[in-house]
Amino acid sequence: MNTTRRGFLKGTAGVVGAAALMSLQGHTDEVLARIVGDPKKAYAQAGTYPANMMGAELPPVSQEITLETPHNIREIAPGVAYELWSFNGTGPGPHLHVKEGELVKFSMTNPDDHMQHSIDFHAAQLAWEKYYQAVNPGETHAFDWTPNFPGVFMYHCGTPPVLAHIGNGMHGAIVVQPKEGWPEPAREYVLVQSEWYLGDPEADGVRRGNTQKMTAGTPDMVVFNGYLNQYQANPLVADPGELIRLHVCNCGPTVWSAFHVIGAIFEAAYADGNPLNKQVGMQTVTIPPGGGYTVEMRIPDEGFYPFVTHSFAYTGRGALGIIKVGNPTMPETTQMSGGH
Repeated sequence: MNTTRRGFLKGTAGVVGAAALMSLQGHTDEVLARIVGDPKKAYAQAGTYPANMMGAELPPVSQEITLETPHNIREIAPGVAYELWSFNGTGPGPHLHVKEGELVKFSMTNPDDHMQHSIDFHAAQLAWEKYYQAVNPGETHAFDWTPNFPGVFMYHCGTPPVLAHIGNGMHGAIVVQPKEGWPEPAREYVLVQSEWYLGDPEADGVRRGNTQKMTAGTPDMVVFNGYLNQYQANPLVADPGELIRLHVCNCGPTVWSAFHVIGAIFEAAYADGNPLNKQVGMQTVTIPPGGGYTVEMRIPDEGFYPFVTHSFAYTGRGALGIIKVGNPTMPETTQMSGGH
C-alpha cells in the first residue's frame, strides 16, 4: 500500500499527515490563519450564525423545483460569518435531481427588498430573453421545461453583474438522471466546488463579498458544498468494493477544478455526467467553471481516501474532503507525509 499517496494535503501545496486527521480543528486553524489572519479574530462570531453546511447525498428525483432568493448570514468556516446571496438560504443552493425527458415545473420567488435575481439552468434549452430575465423584489417567476440530456449541470443567478451573484453564493448543481437510469446502483453524492472572496469584517463582524478579488480571480477559499473542509470532520462514507458515483459540478465562478481522489482510480468518468461521454481509468478529471463530471470508483480496501482539487494552490484553501471506506482506524504513530 502506498501510504504516501494516501497522505493528506497540507498548506497550499503540501501534505497533511495522519496527525491532522486526529486533530482536524488544528488543521482548520492553520488554514484560517492563512486566509483571514488571527484565528481568534476569525472565531469572534463563532456560533452566532448557522453553518453554511449541506449534505452531499444525492436527493430523490423530484420534477417540482421551488426556489427562493433570500440574502442571509451564515458561517462559511468556523467563526467566519458571511452575507450570502442565496437560493433557499444556502450557497450553493439545494442539490436538484430530475429525470431526463420528463416535465419539470419550476417557480422562483424573490423575497429580497432591494435587488433583482434570476435563474439560468445549464440543463435546459430555453430562450434567454423569455425565461431567464430578472425577477423583481416580491415577485414570482414560473415556467415548465423538459431536460433533454442527462448529466450534472450548473444552475445560477444570471442577473448582472453575474460574477457578483455567483460569487456571493447564487449557484448550485442539478443532476439529470438518464431516462433508463444508470446500469448499476451506487452510493451517490453531489459535490459543488466553488469560491469565496472575502471582504474585511464590518462593524457587525460579518464579511461581504469583495468584487475586486472576484474580478481578479483571487479567492480566499475554494470549497466543496459551501463550507471550508466540512468533509474532513464529516466524511463521505462507503463500503469496501461498493460502487461510488460522485456528481461533481464546478460552479466557480472562475477557478478550474482538477478533481482527484487520492488512493483511487476512476473506473469510469463521464464528461458533464452524460453516460455517452464515457472515459475509463482516469486519475484526474478537469472541470471548467460552469461544467461538471460524474465519476465512478470502487475502493477495495478500508481506509481514508481524500478528495481534492489537484490545482494545489487552492487545495489548502478548503477544497479537501475525505471518503471513509469501511470502518478504518488511523494508526496514531504513523505520519503519512511527503509528495503525492
